Amino acid sequence: MSSASAIFSKPAALAIAIVVTVLAAAWGLRSSEGERALRDSDAASSRGETTDAILFARQAAEARCPFCAAPAKGFGKLEKIATDAETRADDATAFGAWRAVRAAALATTLDGDSPWRSRADRELARIGHHLDTAAVATGATPSPAASEARLSAALAANDMPNSTTYGLVGLGGLLFLGAAARFATGADKRVQNLIFAIAGAGIALFGLILF
Repeated sequence: MSSASAIFSKPAALAIAIVVTVLAAAWGLRSSEGERALRDSDAASSRGETTDAILFARQAAEARCPFCAAPAKGFGKLEKIATDAETRADDATAFGAWRAVRAAALATTLDGDSPWRSRADRELARIGHHLDTAAVATGATPSPAASEARLSAALAANDMPNSTTYGLVGLGGLLFLGAAARFATGADKRVQNLIFAIAGAGIALFGLILF
């Protein structure tokens, strides 16, 4: 191996190791957050606390990471809460669960479009019509689980990146800026600095796309 190749390969290997380590740690954290949210949702359901069950299921649905099972399970749990509520003629709770589905779909897709978003839009339109009709005809009162101010606030669409994304973008950005500055100022080890700048950009990019 030539000396030039050795100079390039060592920092490249270290940069790859940094990227893999950071992404693996972020994946582990995000995966555990999703699984914990699922357990909390199940526990809330067993206590009959529908509001908390919806909130935790939404958290699980938003715990997006590669190969993580929690998001699909979270969406599925929200769907079950909604359908079970409709079986009890509790349209207000069903409406709240579908609002959570829609908000989670918006928060976890780059363009806001997904099958869950489309399904939620249809269900919200249908159940919303039922609620309006019932209110006009009988003055029905929504169930407490779906009408609490806390639930309404929590189900508002969240367009902000999650904490894992912020962390990866921040860390990647710092690594990129530091290495890029040293490269631009002509500091020693320019090849290494360039590689680490690319690694930092890669961490930030993966954070935006995958988490």
